[in-house]
Amino acid sequence: MRAWKLWQPSLARRLLMALLGAFALVAGVLVLQEYLQFKRQMSEQPGIRQLADLMRSGIANEPDGPTAGRVLAGQITHLNALRRQTGVLPEDLLLQLYDREGRLVYASGPGEPIAQPGVAEQWLQGRRHWTWREDGERWSLRLAEPTLPDVDLLGWLARGLGGSMLLAFPLVLIPLWLAVHTGLQPLRRFAQRLGGLEADQALAPRELDLRYAELRPLGLAFDGLMARLRQRRARERAFVQDAAHELRTPLAVIAAQTHVLVQSADEQGRQEAGERLLAAIRRTSHLSQQLLDLASLDGKTERPHQRLDLVQASAQLLADLHGRARERGLTLVLEAPEQLPRVLDVAAFQTVLHNLLDNALRYVQAGGQIVLTLAGESGGGPGPVPPRGSEASGECEGWTLTVSDDGPGIAPEHRNLVFERFWRGPDVAVAGSGLGLAIVQQAVNRLGGRISLAAGPDGLGCTFTLSVPRAPTLFGSS
Repeated sequence: MRAWKLWQPSLARRLLMALLGAFALVAGVLVLQEYLQFKRQMSEQPGIRQLADLMRSGIANEPDGPTAGRVLAGQITHLNALRRQTGVLPEDLLLQLYDREGRLVYASGPGEPIAQPGVAEQWLQGRRHWTWREDGERWSLRLAEPTLPDVDLLGWLARGLGGSMLLAFPLVLIPLWLAVHTGLQPLRRFAQRLGGLEADQALAPRELDLRYAELRPLGLAFDGLMARLRQRRARERAFVQDAAHELRTPLAVIAAQTHVLVQSADEQGRQEAGERLLAAIRRTSHLSQQLLDLASLDGKTERPHQRLDLVQASAQLLADLHGRARERGLTLVLEAPEQLPRVLDVAAFQTVLHNLLDNALRYVQAGGQIVLTLAGESGGGPGPVPPRGSEASGECEGWTLTVSDDGPGIAPEHRNLVFERFWRGPDVAVAGSGLGLAIVQQAVNRLGGRISLAAGPDGLGCTFTLSVPRAPTLFGSS
């Protein structure tokens, strides 16, 4: 377990590794710069030329060849000894002295004659050398220095730079580590503060030391999350309390009428109690189903979308409700094109349509009219529909559903409240739970649309308008 913790991701460790990588990169760039500069100096002003100038000055006044050779032999022996002591330049310099007739006077070692004047490169004894040749009035001085392999040269430069980098590393690492350690301290306190919170406690941003700009968004985002969770919990608590309150009334009626039904000796009394008992049971069942629908729509699980002809589904529901509308003396009207295929959450659409129509059937007085209107994104009406299966069929286009009635309507100051759970308007005589339009709102959210409420035709009744914008294409063009 300890080994696992050691290798867990860590911001401090990551920063340290980044620092090591930066130092390595800087060292590599510096070594490369020194390498290129060394190459350029060797080509423009090589050290071998300076050595040759020094040796030429030592024999400039020597007329005798053997004497000049002895002078040069002492110099080259001393230089080669110094080179071997460094450990970096173990190979010896090669010195050749010729007289003006081209005869070899002295050579520090075997090797081919250095032929090219000035600075050049030449292979001598199977190895590349920097060479220098200068022909004077009396002597022709020629010098060759073995070139260092690139690998050896880079290694030598790196070793020379390594000491300085190692000295600088702790001077940079210590301040950086202190900055990181102190910078992460507020984050550690933040985590400790969160660990000590109870479920119902709030965490205010002012309680945290978020002085650094990088930590402020974290604190604000968490505070926003906590606020949303508190709001959600408050809504759920209110929902449970309201649901318990709404269920208490029909359950009390059921208990009372059951007692009357059991104790009453009067047949008519038992019959009336039975009817009231049945009505209370229906109300309880309806309320329970609405609560289940609302809980289902509140869930975050996405349901698969299916293809549905909105006109056909609406006509079928109107047909199912025709008997209920006729009993109340209401007229149901459908205004829609011949077809309106769309891909959507079918259950959410059916929930919206059923609850809006059920709401209208409850409140519109006898002799009233309920109009259901469907239209495509262009605001359409009857017209040809492209073949099914093509992108042009409109299955991903937007659409609009409107339910209008000429009932009692809702006052403008109350229209923003109708979608609240358990809200019912003042002086409402029709029995209900106040959940129907709240369920509609949740279903509209599932459909990705917006719903609004306005006055009905001629300023009477209500008009509920659901608008769903264009959805991403789900079909290919074939």
